[in-house]
Amino acid sequence: MGKRETKRAISGLLSAFFLLRVSSAFAGDILPPFKDDYFAYPGILSSADNGDYKVVDYDEMCDINGRDAVSEKRVRDAYVSLRARAYQKDVTFQTFAGPVKAMTAGKRDGASFIVIYLHGRGGNRLQGMNDFTFGGNFNRVKNLAVLNDGFYITPDFKDFGAAGEAQIAGLIDAVRATSPHAPLVLSCGSQGGNALLAHRRQ
Repeated sequence: MGKRETKRAISGLLSAFFLLRVSSAFAGDILPPFKDDYFAYPGILSSADNGDYKVVDYDEMCDINGRDAVSEKRVRDAYVSLRARAYQKDVTFQTFAGPVKAMTAGKRDGASFIVIYLHGRGGNRLQGMNDFTFGGNFNRVKNLAVLNDGFYITPDFKDFGAAGEAQIAGLIDAVRATSPHAPLVLSCGSQGGNALLAHRRQ
């Protein structure tokens, strides 16, 4: 998958999180705004399931490149807040598929929601914690998690086949054990979607 397709996948899937409706004990609530003026949807192409499913218009200049101070390397400062870094950790989860290294931010036990970002080919657990790339999208998810007692996780996994899929399934079991009532959002970049779709089939 090329650079443009990778950006499209990440931007679209992360955008889907921004209107996450926190269900369970938080039914009907919407996460408080965080830099919404900078990350507003450019347009909704279609909607279904009472608004829970949306196809969002994508404009590379608006959603990625136009935000950068240094092209593809650093977003402008207005798009990010580094306060969430104080809650960022490099951890190892013990799972039925073996240890899984991950970067995390937010509340591990009793989280109000969980977001897991699966990197694409050539990526690693650091990609989804980078504050300055991909238009500041990762930074926004990180801050939304920290500010709302959520838990954001960006794991390493062995491959995009059976071994990696087992690790992701094991990670999901591990985080659900400590936050059993939290809604869980899986997002991905490019080929990370293989593991996401495999989990859906299971």
